[in-house]
Amino acid sequence: MAPKPHQEVQLRSEAAFITGGASGIGLGIARALVSAGAKVAIADVDADRLDQVARELTESGGTVIAVQLDVSDAEAWEAAADEAEAAIGPISILCNIAGVNGGGTIEDTPYKVWRWVLGVNLDAQYLAVSTFLPRFRSRGTRAHILNTASISGLIAMPHVGAYTASKFATVGFTKVLRHELADSPVDVSLLIPGSVATRINYTAGEAEARLLGREAKREVIEANHALLAKGADPDSVGEQVVEALQNRQFVIVTHREWGELYRKDSADIDEAYDKFDGRHGPDTTAQLLLAGTNPVTA
Repeated sequence: MAPKPHQEVQLRSEAAFITGGASGIGLGIARALVSAGAKVAIADVDADRLDQVARELTESGGTVIAVQLDVSDAEAWEAAADEAEAAIGPISILCNIAGVNGGGTIEDTPYKVWRWVLGVNLDAQYLAVSTFLPRFRSRGTRAHILNTASISGLIAMPHVGAYTASKFATVGFTKVLRHELADSPVDVSLLIPGSVATRINYTAGEAEARLLGREAKREVIEANHALLAKGADPDSVGEQVVEALQNRQFVIVTHREWGELYRKDSADIDEAYDKFDGRHGPDTTAQLLLAGTNPVTA
C-alpha cells in the first residue's frame, strides 16, 4: 500500500487519549505530548497512580485529565470518551498503550488468564477504535490512531504464549485498519517495542495473582523485571513516538537488533513459498491482491 503523502503534523492544541497512561510507555508519551503542546487524557485502571501523574503533568504546564478506565470493560468506553472530550475537547489522537503479560507456556496458561491477556491487549484496542473512530469520521478532520504491539507480535516468544498471540493479532488488526483508512484523514501507526524499562512485570504479575486468587510469584517477577530494566527509557520512547506521530510514520521500532531476529524467524516461511512446486495452480485471490485489487466484497 502506498503511504500517504508526507506532511509534518503539528500537535499543539490537539487532544490525545492514552490508555495505560499512568506508567511506562504510556506515561512517556503523555509527557512528550504535553511538551509538544497537546492536551492529554490519561486513562488507566490504577486510580492512585493516575492522580499522581495527572498532578505531575499539570504542574509541568500541561492540560491534563485523568480517566479511570478498565480498558477491557466494553461498557465503560463511551463514558470515558465523553468524560475526556468534555474536559479537553474533541480527541484527535488515540494511543492504545495499555498491556499486560500473563501465563507461561501455553500448556500451563489457565483459560481465565488467556482471556484476560487477550482482553486487555487486543479486545481493548478494538473497543478503543470502535469508540473513537466514528467520532473522527463525523468530524472529517485529521486524526491519528496508534496501536502498541511488541516484538512478540513478530517473533514467537516461548513461555509467553497468550502475550505473543495477542501481539501477533494486534499487528494484523493494525495493518487492516491502515488499509481501511487509507483514503481517510485518519493516520495509523504501529508501535513495536523491544525491551523498555517499564513496570509491566510487577503490575501484570500482581494483577494475575489477584485474578487467580493466589500470591504473586515474586522471584519470577523480579527476575523478569531485572532484564527488562536494562531496556530503553520509557520517556525516550515517548519522545520517539511523538516524533513519529508528527511525521505520520506507520511502523515504529525501538531496537535495531530485532530486525535480524525477525528475518531469521521468518526464514522458514520464505523458504516454504520459494520451494513450493505450485501443484494447485495460481490462486486468483493472490493474483487480485498483487494487482492491487481487494478480492473481499465489503
